[in-house]
Amino acid sequence: MALTLFLASLCGILPIALWLIFFLWQDIKKPEPLQWIGILFLLGMAITPFIWFVENYFIDLLQINIHAVLPFFLSAFIYLVVAGIEELAKFFSAVLFLRKNKYFDEAIDAMIYLIVLGLGFGVVENILISYQEISSGGYFLPTFQIITLRFIGANLLHALCCGLIGFFWALKLVTGKNRYLGIGLILGILLHWVFNIAIINLGGDAVFLVSLILFLVGIVVLWAFDILKQIKKPIKINE
Repeated sequence: MALTLFLASLCGILPIALWLIFFLWQDIKKPEPLQWIGILFLLGMAITPFIWFVENYFIDLLQINIHAVLPFFLSAFIYLVVAGIEELAKFFSAVLFLRKNKYFDEAIDAMIYLIVLGLGFGVVENILISYQEISSGGYFLPTFQIITLRFIGANLLHALCCGLIGFFWALKLVTGKNRYLGIGLILGILLHWVFNIAIINLGGDAVFLVSLILFLVGIVVLWAFDILKQIKKPIKINE
C-alpha cells in the first residue's frame, strides 16, 4: 500500500509541477514568496474534499444516478452547478486567505495565486485517480497515459479557469468595477462546464475538440498575463 501511494503521488505531482513551473515563470521578474505559493497550493488541496462533499450532496438531493444515461438538458444543468461550485469555492477561499498577504500588491498576483490554488486542487484528483488505477492492478503505461491526458486536459483546465477568473479579478481590483469580477466568474464557470459536458457526452471523441478549446483559451490567458504585466498601479485586495 505504501509503495502504491508513493507511485500514485509521484504520478500525480509531476504533471502539476510542470504546470506550476510554467505559470510561475510568467511572474519571474517579481515572483511571489514561496511561503504564499505553498499556502495557496495547500489550500487548493485542502478544499478538494469539501468541494467533492458539496457536489455529491447536491447530486444526492436530486436523487439522480449520474452514471446513468441522462437527458442532455439535465446533465447540462448538473454539470453547470458542479462547475459553479468548484470555481466559486476556489475563488472565495483564495480571497479569504489572501486578505492577510501583504505581498499581494500587483495585478498579476491575482492570476498567479488563483492558478496555484487550482493546481493544488488538481494534484489531489491526480493522486486519487493514479492510486485507483495502480491499486486495481493497472500497469505503469495505462497510468501514465491517464495522467498524460489529464496533464493536457483536466489539469490545464483548472489552471485556465482560475487564470481567467484571476485576470478579471485583477481588473476589478485595479478599476474598482465589480462587473469585471462577474465576467471572470461567468467565463471560468462556463469553460469548466463546456469541458465537463464535452467529456461526459462525447467521451474519447471530445479529445480533439477539448484540446483545441484549451489551447485557444491558453493563448488568451498568456495574453492576459502580458496585459497585467503592463499595469503598474499597486492594488489592495480589500478595496
